Amino acid sequence: MRSMVTSGGGVGNRVLAEALGARIAWWQLGFSTRRVVLRTARRGVRFPDPDVWEVAVDWARRQLGAPRWWRVVRDVGAAALVVVCLAALAVVLADVDGPVAAGGTALACSPLAAWWSTRQSGGAAAVLRLCRDRDGHRPRTPGSAVRATAALVAAGAAAVALVVADADDRAVRPDCPSYALDAPVREWWARGRSGCPAGDSRTGPTGVRHTPWALPEQPTTRPLGDIAYVAPGAGVLLLPSPIFQAWVDGGGPGGPLGEPTDSGDTGLLHYANFRGGSVVLPTGGAAEVHIGQKFAGTRDLDTPCAPLDRPCVTSARAEGGRVRVGWRYGSADAFNVAWWPQDEPWLITGREAAGYGLTLAGLRPATTYLVEVSACHKRFLRRSACTWPSARVAVRVG
Repeated sequence: MRSMVTSGGGVGNRVLAEALGARIAWWQLGFSTRRVVLRTARRGVRFPDPDVWEVAVDWARRQLGAPRWWRVVRDVGAAALVVVCLAALAVVLADVDGPVAAGGTALACSPLAAWWSTRQSGGAAAVLRLCRDRDGHRPRTPGSAVRATAALVAAGAAAVALVVADADDRAVRPDCPSYALDAPVREWWARGRSGCPAGDSRTGPTGVRHTPWALPEQPTTRPLGDIAYVAPGAGVLLLPSPIFQAWVDGGGPGGPLGEPTDSGDTGLLHYANFRGGSVVLPTGGAAEVHIGQKFAGTRDLDTPCAPLDRPCVTSARAEGGRVRVGWRYGSADAFNVAWWPQDEPWLITGREAAGYGLTLAGLRPATTYLVEVSACHKRFLRRSACTWPSARVAVRVG
């Protein structure tokens, strides 16, 4: 007589192999066939094909009669895989913060996973009810209340994780000193702006409210020390301290320069445009105030790029109502291209490019556009790390 003694590991391996084999055979029937089998079973009708019905019965027995550990691995593992994939897509495609993406995806998927597990178990039970040769033993399955409780617990845990992640995200950078910031500055910083505040938002002796700023990765041509200023109509602008001081000394918002409208650098100098003029800061020099004269802040395509820590736009030519832009840089995961009408910086448009060129469409005729490019390295479940924008180039459409 054959011995019936089997080691615990052998039994576990056999159960796992049978469960996997039954599930694979069930999947091989195809989605439409599986749907018809379960739909007819719920109506109390057997599927007419005996081979397909045999596969369905074997799957139903394994679905409901599998050991508890296998049911946990099967259901929780599949749900976790979906959560990780969707969270990764949210981070890569939408640049959502990793913990927020994971918590939000888990919160959305937990009820769906519980519903799907309940529906699958209900379909398996409907198949077994029509199986005449079953041994009379009804496999024990977790009830709806158990599944609902598990789903609520998972959703609650995901909600807590989401709240904690959101609170951490609102803190913006836990490694930066904590200062009291004005709401617009904090929101601007939360959108991934570089650096840390170097003090509380404050009102200076001349009545100009500002926030001291520090950049941890200082570009080679940028003077130490910056000021974050909330400009009406332009949002938060980051001004080098010498430019900010020259503007304040000239009367600030109430002076001839008025409020700032935009700022930037060409790689060789820094500048800020104001409603009544501009302030230019050459590398290693002093700030120069130009009343009534705006600074274009653009680089001619036939001049060399400096510095080399950012992309360099090498071509920008109009082709009908479009502009074809090309640039060079080392290796990068993606490039962020931004463009806007020269005198309307608030109409900025951006797009991500995978290569070293992009065609800009939907442009207004008879308009000069400014274009800049930054290189980004994507990080899993973290924000992308991007370079400073390239020197802007100007191109006229039509």
